[in-house]
Order: sequence, then C-alpha cells, then structure tokens
Amino acid sequence: MKILIQSIAPKLIFMANHRVSIVMSLFCFKFKSLINPLVFSYLKLIVMNKTSITLVLLFVNWFYLSAQVESQGFDQDNDVDNWSFSTNIPFYSANNNTDVWNILSSPLGRIPGPFSEPSYIAGRDLDNDFSEQYTTLDSPEHILTFDAVTINGLEAELKFRIFYFGLDNGDYVYFELLYDDNSNWLLPDHREDVFLTTQNGNFFSNDWEEISYTIPSGKNSIRMRLVVYQNGNEYIGFDDFSLTTSTLSSNNNLIEGFSFGPNPTRGSLKLKANVNLDRIVISSVLGKELINVKVNTKEKSLDLSSFSSGIYIAKAISGEKAQTFKIIKK
Repeated sequence: MKILIQSIAPKLIFMANHRVSIVMSLFCFKFKSLINPLVFSYLKLIVMNKTSITLVLLFVNWFYLSAQVESQGFDQDNDVDNWSFSTNIPFYSANNNTDVWNILSSPLGRIPGPFSEPSYIAGRDLDNDFSEQYTTLDSPEHILTFDAVTINGLEAELKFRIFYFGLDNGDYVYFELLYDDNSNWLLPDHREDVFLTTQNGNFFSNDWEEISYTIPSGKNSIRMRLVVYQNGNEYIGFDDFSLTTSTLSSNNNLIEGFSFGPNPTRGSLKLKANVNLDRIVISSVLGKELINVKVNTKEKSLDLSSFSSGIYIAKAISGEKAQTFKIIKK
C-alpha cells in the first residue's frame, strides 16, 4: 500500500497545483479501508477546507494502517493458526463420548459445528472421572493458555467466539490477561467474566457469540488464558481466537521493548524501552508540534498536564527506528 501511494503521489501533487480538489476526495474514499480511521477523518476535514493536497499526501504517506495478527482457530494450519496455546488437561473424548474436551469438526449436541471451518474446541460434562483423575482435583477447571505476544506499546484487540447450551448456576467461563513482566496468574492485570450467573435455570448463547476486549496502549507484551468450569449434560464451544495490534507508524522496525503509560493520562506520561530513546516528539492531530525533546536514556517522563483533553500523536525515535503512537489526554 505504501509503495502504491508513493508511486501515484507525483501525479496527485501535479493535480494539487491545479487545485483539482475532487481528485483528493476520490482518493480518500477509494482507500478508506486501508487508512487508519482517525487519519481518514482528518483527511476529509482537510479536503472540505480545500487545504493543500500535497500536505494531505504527505500525511497519508506517513500514517497508514499496519497490523500484527495472532490467531488460533484450531484448524491445524500453521500459516493461519500462529498463536500457540496449551491446555492444562489433554484433549479427550471419554465415557462413550459423553465426556468431551476436544478439537472437533462435527456438531456436538446442540453446537452446530465450528464457527469457521473446519474445526473448533468442544466441551461436554467437563467435571468427569478423566479430568478429576488427571488433575487429582474434585472439580477441575479446563484452561487454555496462549503464548505471550509482544505488542510494543500498541493498542490491541482480543476477540474469540463462544457457543454454549444449558449452562447453569455453578458453571463459569472467564479470561485473564497479564501485561509485560507479570507472570502471576493469581494477580492478573485484567479479568473478565464471559459466563457467570447466580440464578437457577438453563442458559443459552445466541448462536456463536463474539467476545471482544480492547487492550489499552502502553503495554509491551500480553499473555492470555481462558478458564472454563462446566458440569453435567451441557455443551460449550470455542473458536477463532485472535489478537490484533495496529499502529500509526510507517516504520515496521519497532523499538525493542518500547512501552508507555498510563494511557489515557491526566498529565504524567512515562516512556521506556530496552534501548536508549534519542528523541520524543508529540504533535496535535493537525500536525502542530507541541513537544520535541532529546532523551538519550531508556526511560523518560513527560508532563502533559497543560495539554487540553483530546488525542495527540507521539513519536519515539531510537537510532534509525521510530515508533508512532496515540496518546489520549483526559
């Protein structure tokens, strides 16, 4: 995409000199899906105000969407299922297939089959003799733990699908996240219930439901695990786990170990990396430079208390590497 923009930039700049504003409008809407939504909004604003198209092109050339995607659909395709995981209890189908914790491609009870072909994780009557004997626990949890992913301070979105039929009081599903150096699942940085009830009765999902959570920017790495407890003649399925990070930076060589926070912030902002940071630049979304400081250390604290509430674009520079990120000031 970047090469495409660069190849057509001279022609569009020529048109800009002749004030052909409609060309820029068509350009924006043609590539809307490939440009960060925040940037796209300001491109439209600039076009409507008849500001120089040359500046717009420079803006687009600097900011474009680049995404890192870790995914696991249990399809045994290493090119797609690149987010490795482990399970605390080995997959099994026991007791004439009435006790199940396994990767299946076919329906199981009321679960019609995978959300996306060809397979998914299916469970039924998970509190059973096999799981109890394996764990030596009376009421064992089934846990999927996903490998740590480096996200380099970028905002990320976690998603997965769940299908359940007949869950009741006592059953539960939740996921937990650990950030950066935290490796203690007893003290997770985030925990969220997917299913939990104190009411009696049977509960059902609305088909394959999507669960999503936005991981705030400023985290260097993330670990995730899914915890499931289910007992009895009930069905549960999981599919399509993904973790997607996006960046405003046009430099794919991200700074090693870079993180920042808190974000959003009320004033104080701390930046750190595994290597020396050379310079920090913070600008308004319209491009006005507000801070430009030399650093030459691995950590730097900034005071943004005088900034108005809103969104700002920051860039950290280390050697030949530069990382651009979004800051939200409360």
